[in-house]
Amino acid sequence: MRLKEGGLDAALIDVTLPDGHGLELVGEINNGGGVGSPIPTMVLTASLETSMAGRAIEQGARGALSKVASMSETVNAIKRLTDAYRSSA
Repeated sequence: MRLKEGGLDAALIDVTLPDGHGLELVGEINNGGGVGSPIPTMVLTASLETSMAGRAIEQGARGALSKVASMSETVNAIKRLTDAYRSSA
């Protein structure tokens, strides 16, 4: 798994995964969980309900992005995520 190898700048994780729940993966990434150092994460979801965003942030995500976001919106969100993480490190 690429996460275990490290060296990633960020992770964009779909909340609905075929083999589990994305929020669990966010928690693993941000709490060690055998996947290397914590990295900035953002969740991708079809529903931007306040409760979903809150649960994502509780697990360590830095934000949520709608699946209907354009490619440029997605790229800009990830850039802001990595820039904010680098400036706070």
